[in-house]
Amino acid sequence: MLCFRHFIIAPLLFLGRPIVTVSSSQSIGIIDLILSEHQHMRDEYEYFKSVDDITKLDSRVRQWIAYIALHGHKEEISFYPKIESYLKDEKKGGHHLIEHGIKEHRELETELKKLAEQPIVQWKQIHKSVDKLMHHLKEEESDILKPLRSKLDKKLQLDLAQQFIDAGKLASNRPHPELSKEPEKAPQENIDIGRAEKHKDL
Repeated sequence: MLCFRHFIIAPLLFLGRPIVTVSSSQSIGIIDLILSEHQHMRDEYEYFKSVDDITKLDSRVRQWIAYIALHGHKEEISFYPKIESYLKDEKKGGHHLIEHGIKEHRELETELKKLAEQPIVQWKQIHKSVDKLMHHLKEEESDILKPLRSKLDKKLQLDLAQQFIDAGKLASNRPHPELSKEPEKAPQENIDIGRAEKHKDL
């Protein structure tokens, strides 16, 4: 199990409330970093449910969509390609697990793209997106993250966490269900499309 040194953290105002972001001299490993982002996705949805009129949260829901899309792209660029070999002795096999994870990213992004394209977000499409999201988070946590905790040493966890953070500078924060489902191709395609999307915004 990963033991932490002191944390170097900074508050970031995101989606209307402070969350924790990790600096380049961070001391949190990749497993806990990914889990913290997963929890944020869940927390936001729970907040949405507490609001009577979802249309009042239109902007916040769109930021949630961007957060989920960016998270998935960062995983495909900097995490999935690096950990496949550590999962080879699992029942489903490393390649199958990674390929399945990317397939689920595409399915989730299909629903998120539909949600993002609505003039005003509606609960019906939010629920479709959440169903895909919760299924994926549960499987990734049980089939990938949990087994990896005992297989990645502390230094590697820290290195992968930094690469995950750095990938955020390259990846798109928009849903791209048209991307390849093949794990060996997805990382570079994510980088290329992420750059193209960012260029459009300039």
